[in-house]
Amino acid sequence: MELDRLNTGEKLAGVAGIALLLIMFIFDWFTVDVGGGFADIEAGGNAWDWFGLIDIILFVTALAGISLAVVAASQSDVDLPVALSAVTAGLGALSVILVLYRIISPPDGGLDDLVDVGRSIGVFLGLIAAGGVAAGGWLAMQEEGTSFGDVGGGGGTGAAPPPPPPAAPPSGPPPPGGPAA
Repeated sequence: MELDRLNTGEKLAGVAGIALLLIMFIFDWFTVDVGGGFADIEAGGNAWDWFGLIDIILFVTALAGISLAVVAASQSDVDLPVALSAVTAGLGALSVILVLYRIISPPDGGLDDLVDVGRSIGVFLGLIAAGGVAAGGWLAMQEEGTSFGDVGGGGGTGAAPPPPPPAAPPSGPPPPGGPAA
């Protein structure tokens, strides 16, 4: 693997993917405060503790960012119908939207009246890392000349342009002797 072959977008996506994985496991994303008559209990949890489907999407996003960098560094040719950078950018954007949704509306498990769910540092770091994966995928797309409209290029820069239209027939009178048989 040659790391000096990586462009800026691939480096950013790879580092942000690794960061997202670590943030998902290490940091608390939300805290819960249960206030009772006798005791006040507070606990936190990472992304795996709080999410049902979003954590899987974040995990796949992190893997896509890391894969983009690994594939580029190893000079491998992955035969995908869409460029890997476009997949990475799309997953990163989806992850940003999902984390923003959970920042605005934290999960409470249906116990809104009994518990107070607060946001912790992990959710904000996760948002930044997911944004880094999205930005890295987008930059890699720009650097390789790919767009979201390109389809069927085998992971490259997209499909070949369509062939030119056929030439128009001559508009004059038929040649003497009629059409050749």
